[in-house]
Amino acid sequence: MQISKNKNIFLVTLILICIFISIPATASAATLSISPASSKTTVGNLVTVKVVVGTDSQVINNSEVTLQFPPDLLEVISVSKSPSIFSIWVEEPSFSNSMGKVTLNGGVPNPGYVGQDGQIISVTFKVKKPGNASIILSDSTVRANDGLGTNVLTSKQNGIIQIDSVAQLEVPVINTKSSNLPVIPVITSPTNPQQNTWYSNDSASFSWVTPDNVTSIQTLLSKSPSSVPTVTYDSSVSQRTVNNLSDGILYFHLRYINNLGSGPIAHYKIQIDSTPPEKFITRVETSGVNNLVVLDAKDALSGIDSYSIKIDGNDIFNIKNDKIIDKKYTLPVLEEGNHRLVVTAYDKAGNYTDSSTQFVSEPINPPSISVSPLSIAIGDRIEVKGASDYPRADILVYIKSEDGKVQTYPLTTSDSGEYYIQISDFKKTGIYSAWSQLTFTENITSPISNKISINVDNTVFVKTTKTITYGLLYLIVVVLLFIILLLTSYLGWHKFFGLKRQITRDLDRTYSDVHKVLEMFKGELNKQLVTLEKASIDKALNKKEEKIFKELENNISSIDEFINKKLKKVK
Repeated sequence: MQISKNKNIFLVTLILICIFISIPATASAATLSISPASSKTTVGNLVTVKVVVGTDSQVINNSEVTLQFPPDLLEVISVSKSPSIFSIWVEEPSFSNSMGKVTLNGGVPNPGYVGQDGQIISVTFKVKKPGNASIILSDSTVRANDGLGTNVLTSKQNGIIQIDSVAQLEVPVINTKSSNLPVIPVITSPTNPQQNTWYSNDSASFSWVTPDNVTSIQTLLSKSPSSVPTVTYDSSVSQRTVNNLSDGILYFHLRYINNLGSGPIAHYKIQIDSTPPEKFITRVETSGVNNLVVLDAKDALSGIDSYSIKIDGNDIFNIKNDKIIDKKYTLPVLEEGNHRLVVTAYDKAGNYTDSSTQFVSEPINPPSISVSPLSIAIGDRIEVKGASDYPRADILVYIKSEDGKVQTYPLTTSDSGEYYIQISDFKKTGIYSAWSQLTFTENITSPISNKISINVDNTVFVKTTKTITYGLLYLIVVVLLFIILLLTSYLGWHKFFGLKRQITRDLDRTYSDVHKVLEMFKGELNKQLVTLEKASIDKALNKKEEKIFKELENNISSIDEFINKKLKKVK
């Protein structure tokens, strides 16, 4: 009964497995898109596009994007992460106008992101000349929050920007069914194209297209968002430029007038900040092994947008405000000695102020290292682990063999500065050395850790053979000593009672027997020597082992001669 029951359980399980395998897996997908997919603009204007991600039911936690654009038609003015669904940046958004490329690698912590139109970044271009500019998503991935980094990107929607040489402004259409009054004007500004963006220019131009039934227009520039325009022009005026603007938020107001009266008022906002950030003093503080620069510049109007940092003659790198914690930023690890630091603070209008200082970087601390076990056989595995004062830093583990060959194993330290690896690449016997070293750049590394010796011996079979051989040799020596003791006692006893003739006969037989035993042990010793030499895989017996065997063989021969001489004296 029990066997039949087990068979039934097995059959049911097998059927369930087959059913499970036959059910098709639900495909999870993610898309990357340029938004808007198409747009029109004119030469000299600014245009902004967004990179957005959309998922069905798939939870994602990372995306790596490469965006390409024609550098002869467009020029990147800025790349913004505000707002963005990502809060973790493996690679900060950056751009190259010479290569026509924008790159980023960002993510979101658990529980990840699910949804449509999740904005990753926005890119603002300045239009250089007419043409059709394709914005292409290439070499991009979207990774699932599955612990494996599975790429779930199934489609990409590129964008296109149509660029005209002359502004094609929308001409208002009069709704004759409801009213004969003029419609609300459509205002554009080639100098300040984005109403919520700060600009540093102190002049602004405004353009519009006047419908046919308009007899005059009225304009006004004021600080109030709802002022009524009072300056009147004839209908031929379609553009106005205002110079010597004061800093702050201003509004351009415009309405059309015809024979029946005034139409509705259009309001266009501009934000002007031509004043650079306030002067500031750059300070560098030390916290443990890190150098921290204090970033506390102030701008009274548009506010601080970002900083750029230049250390010695190295490349400049930019820091957005969201990367600054408590007004401090951790500098890259530098080689020991004096350094010059230049900090540039930018406000949201692009104005900037510089500040510089000198500071001293302390020596880089070496990592620690430990190895277990320290003695292994060929093919065995060791565990290498250690710690450093530098989290998320690149580190190399070195293994050097007796012949001078060095194998390297690249790792990255954890958030606590620790590292760990298992190594089994030991194919020859000998003494190996192990050590580690932190690498920050091509030219900046830490001192090496302490070096640890690892003894790699023969295989387990050879070790076992050696153990047996040494045990046998020990037994031979003990037996020989016991035979000598018995022989000496025997000789003394019979000599004492004068039984020389009988002793001689017995001694002859005894010597013959002892000689046979000694020859047997010598033969066995030679067999073990041959066995050990054949079993050795990578090297012959070392000189010390060979010397031991030769000495034992010579000692047995000496014992044989010694016994023979003593017997002759007795005879």
